[in-house]
Amino acid sequence: MKFTLTTPALIFSTISLLLLAYTNRFSVLANLIRNLHDRAKEQGEKGEIITSQLKNLKRRVKLIRNMQFLAILALFFCVFSMFLLFFAKKTAGEIVFAIGLTSLMLSLLLSAIEINISVNALNIQLSESIEEQAESTKN
Repeated sequence: MKFTLTTPALIFSTISLLLLAYTNRFSVLANLIRNLHDRAKEQGEKGEIITSQLKNLKRRVKLIRNMQFLAILALFFCVFSMFLLFFAKKTAGEIVFAIGLTSLMLSLLLSAIEINISVNALNIQLSESIEEQAESTKN
């Protein structure tokens, strides 16, 4: 494979889109956390479900932070790799690029974990809604 200055540049758009998607997920979670926090204050002790949801969201926010950090690190290593290739340090550039790709893969792995947590939380919410609806139709 021919490794040139343009090779690391190929994944710039991918990383940029990932960062945009991660930022959107973070913004949505931040709004949800604020809303749930306000509801928990209003409900007081009755807000146990909300409190558990907030703990789940806290875990997801940490995952998103780490996803973003690893994606930024991947972008940094891609740029650094281009810098090394510019100064004819091909082997060092390849190694740094490999580190960047590894960071990107770890970011994607964390993204998959976060999505799984999100889906599980939605399934719990749906189960509760179905149970409540079944009870209301019995009455």
